[in-house]
Amino acid sequence: MTAGTLLLAGGAFPAHAQAVDIPSGCTGGAAPNPSVEQGSPPTGYKFNPAAPVPAGTPKSKHPRLSTAGGYQQDGGKYALISTPDKMVSTAYAAMKFVPGAVYTLTDWTGTNDVNLRRADAVGETGLRFYNASDKVVLENKLKVAHAVETDGKLARQDFEPSIAPASANSVKFFAATDHNWVMWDCVHLRIDSFSAKAEVRDPASGAWGATATLEAGTTANYRFTVTNDGTTTLTAVKVDDPYCDVQPTPIAALDAGKSATVTCDHKNVTEADNGHVSTVTVSSGKLPKKTSTTTIKVTPPPAIDEIGEFVWNDVDRNGLQDSAEPGVPGVKVTLKDASGTALGTLTTDADGKYRFTKLKDGIYQVCFDIGALPYTYTAKDAGDDAKDSDADPATGCTATTTVGPRKRTDLTLAAGLNAPTSKLGDFVWLDKDKDGLQGRDELGVPDVKVTLKDASAKEIGSTVTGPDGRYSFGSLLPGSYQVCFDVGSRQLTKSGAAKFDGTDSAADPATGCTPPAEPGVPEDLTRDAGLIEP
Repeated sequence: MTAGTLLLAGGAFPAHAQAVDIPSGCTGGAAPNPSVEQGSPPTGYKFNPAAPVPAGTPKSKHPRLSTAGGYQQDGGKYALISTPDKMVSTAYAAMKFVPGAVYTLTDWTGTNDVNLRRADAVGETGLRFYNASDKVVLENKLKVAHAVETDGKLARQDFEPSIAPASANSVKFFAATDHNWVMWDCVHLRIDSFSAKAEVRDPASGAWGATATLEAGTTANYRFTVTNDGTTTLTAVKVDDPYCDVQPTPIAALDAGKSATVTCDHKNVTEADNGHVSTVTVSSGKLPKKTSTTTIKVTPPPAIDEIGEFVWNDVDRNGLQDSAEPGVPGVKVTLKDASGTALGTLTTDADGKYRFTKLKDGIYQVCFDIGALPYTYTAKDAGDDAKDSDADPATGCTATTTVGPRKRTDLTLAAGLNAPTSKLGDFVWLDKDKDGLQGRDELGVPDVKVTLKDASAKEIGSTVTGPDGRYSFGSLLPGSYQVCFDVGSRQLTKSGAAKFDGTDSAADPATGCTPPAEPGVPEDLTRDAGLIEP
């Protein structure tokens, strides 16, 4: 006999000599026609008679497979073989074959007392496993050891479990004898086995199979199907694949002939996972474990990601993009990777917009360069990320952002800029000669109230001139302003005698205010007023 495995008590699978419960009618097993009630010779059996039959052999000892009544375990029949003395005749019945399954046979057998007293007698039943060449690769048999004369019935035999060899592709029950008779009934074959099938989902087609192609950064979806190929219910079926992020829940019970499917995922596959072979191991009690494999191909993610947004003039300096605040064109924007390496540079368009396109999945950072522009950065992260500024005022760079399957586009990387402020002022003097020009001997007038207004004449603030006649309004945002002077009983001298160059009076005598105008940067000290004593 070639390679095969019989599992003895205490081995990898428990012996079932005491454990197998045979139902009435010998049902529940894998043997066809188990109680040989069908046909005579019994249906499903093939007979290999001894030949040639010696001349003079009595007809009662001619090779024959038949059924009779009297000694049966159940039903109304048992099977028996007659054969010439010392010539072996054998009956076979093909059983269900499951690769790698554990087979446990129970039958009821008997013979004549005279045969048991012969040391060289052949009388046996059992299982034979065959390969593709129809050669026996494993035989599990027991000698028929019960004389029916003792009690008028057949006796039970329990065989040790055996594992179907890897080289086998079929299995048969057999009964053999070289003398009249070998008898049997109630052939009960228990099969303990399951098969495992692992599959991975191909996201492009949605199909499940042994292989799949996935994009880096996506999730690999797996499913495992366990089929009970045996005749008994399996319990506590464990499915284990180390590649699963979370192991599937064990299958509590799986009836004979049924299948159950469990699933798991492996999130965020990387290019390093390309060619990964995932092996699932399925186990149930002490049955031999089964494995199944799947393979994934991981492709680089497509360069379809985008990063960008907006650079704007934060006029009100609140750190948020307000509807009336304009974009700032011509700002240099550099894209960097996670290591800080520059990958490319753009400049904002006429509306202050910029966008880096056709990017691969990864971690990026955006840096703004305003060194050549008269701006400073507004406050960072002042509120809604879609409306605030992301540039760090100290570095001009945003925090890193990750684009990939979960976020293909990030258009929130904005930079708010503050335009430079201005100082406005600055002198009220007593124009003694009434020429509208500031003479060297003409002194400043203290304690004159000066009011600052915007272009709509809305009051913004006020101050009074100092002892030297000087005043100023600082940190003014871009825009048009006018200054109004409260001169009391005095009058204002004529306006614009030197064309408003800072040496004359800028206040209109009729209104007491300078014309609305934008102050120069960083200061406008031409908003002067000359006074005339009454």
